[in-house]
Amino acid sequence: MQNGKLNFTTDAYSAKQLEETKKYLFAVKVKKRIKYVLKIINYLLLIGVGLFFVYPFVWMASMSLRPLIEALSFDPGIIVKDPQWENYLFAWKQAKIAHYVGNSVKYSILVIGLQYFTIIPAAYGFATMEFKGKKFLWATKYLGMMLPAEATLIPIYFFYSKMGLVDTWGGLILPSLFSMFGIYMFMGAFRQIPKEIIESAKMDKAKNRTIMLKIMVPMIAPVMITHLLVTFISNWNEYYWVLVMTNSESMRTLPVALRGLLQVDEGVPEWNIVMAGTMIQLAPIMLIYIFASKQVKTAMVGSSNKNKNLKL
Repeated sequence: MQNGKLNFTTDAYSAKQLEETKKYLFAVKVKKRIKYVLKIINYLLLIGVGLFFVYPFVWMASMSLRPLIEALSFDPGIIVKDPQWENYLFAWKQAKIAHYVGNSVKYSILVIGLQYFTIIPAAYGFATMEFKGKKFLWATKYLGMMLPAEATLIPIYFFYSKMGLVDTWGGLILPSLFSMFGIYMFMGAFRQIPKEIIESAKMDKAKNRTIMLKIMVPMIAPVMITHLLVTFISNWNEYYWVLVMTNSESMRTLPVALRGLLQVDEGVPEWNIVMAGTMIQLAPIMLIYIFASKQVKTAMVGSSNKNKNLKL
C-alpha cells in the first residue's frame, strides 16, 4: 500500500512468493520423508539379505549338534535343546580329519608360495615394461581365464596321466601356479606406484629384480595379504580338481575326505555327523572372515578403483 492505495502488483507478487515458498517447504518435507522411508527399506533389505546368507550356516551348526533322530526329522527347527558335542569328535575320528587337514594346509601353502614366484614377475613385467607380444600374451591369459575349469579338467587329466603326474603333489599344484587373478591384482597395485620412484631407482643403476623385490613388493603388502587370504580360502575349499587328480587317500584334502561321511553301507548318512564335519571345514574360513574381512574389503575396493583405467 502506497499513499493510502493498494499496490496490487507488489501484493500479488508477495502472495505468489509465499505460495512458492510453501510448495518448496512441502517438497523438502516430502523428500525427507521419502529419504527416511527408503533408508528403512534399505536397512530391512540388508537385514533380509544377511539372514538369507547366514541362515544356512546357522542351520548347519544346529544340525551338527543334534542326535540322528532329530537330524532326520522333517523340520527340527533351529534351537537345540540337548546339544550333542560328541558329534564333532565322532566326525573328526571317522573322517580322519587330522590327516586331511594337514594335506589341505600343505596344498594351500604350496600353491600360494609357488604362485608368488610366477605372478609377481609377470605382474611387474606387464605393469612396467614394454615388449613384443605383450598384448598377445595378455589376450592369451584372458582367454584362458574365460574358459570354465570343467572344460579343461579332462584334457589336463589325460595329459598328466601320460606324464605320470596323476596322484602327485607336482600334478596337483602345477596348474595353480599361473593365476590370472593374482597377476591382474598385483599389476593394478604396481601401476599405482609413482613412476618417479622407479626412474630414481634406475638412475641409481638398480636392476629390475632389485626394484621389484626391494621397492615395489613391500609397497603392495596389503594387496599381497588380501591375495594370500583369498587364494588360501579358494584352495582350502578345492574339491573337483583334487578329486580327479588324486587316487590315494594319502594325497586327498579335507573337502574330498568329508565325502566319505556320506558313504554308508546301509540306511541313510548320519547327517548330524556330516554337518559336524562340514562345520570343522568351515571353521578356518569363518575365522579369516572375522579377523581379516576389513583388510580384504579395503584392499579389494582399492584394487578395484585402481584397475578402472587399467590399460596395456
